[in-house]
Amino acid sequence: MSHEFKEFLKELDQEARRGGPKAVAELAAFDAHHRLAREAFDLRKGCGMTQRQLALKSGLQQAEISRIEAGNSNPTLSTIAALAQALDAELSLSPSSKAPRISAKSVAGRRHAPGREAARRVAQARAR
Repeated sequence: MSHEFKEFLKELDQEARRGGPKAVAELAAFDAHHRLAREAFDLRKGCGMTQRQLALKSGLQQAEISRIEAGNSNPTLSTIAALAQALDAELSLSPSSKAPRISAKSVAGRRHAPGREAARRVAQARAR
């Protein structure tokens, strides 16, 4: 990851924090969505499978797998579970040491919630 991109992500995080808990939550959801897409891609490649092979093994359409890996889909839990099973993976939630912690005091008086705008900017930067 380039230095410029790291700085850009840092600015987005700061912008979301200034926007308050809702903006932070939107940015975190966006990040989780794209992290899931990358993990699905990495797992598939690590298994040496094509999207078509994964589709046959999971019972999902190849086009849906492509959309998920591209971050252009909002898969249901059952879809994610089907992918996980086909990839010999496991679903879990685990605490994050980098989860943002915002107190009500730190956002008092803030009106602007740039979470969606920040998420859009991350997507544009990652697409470059």
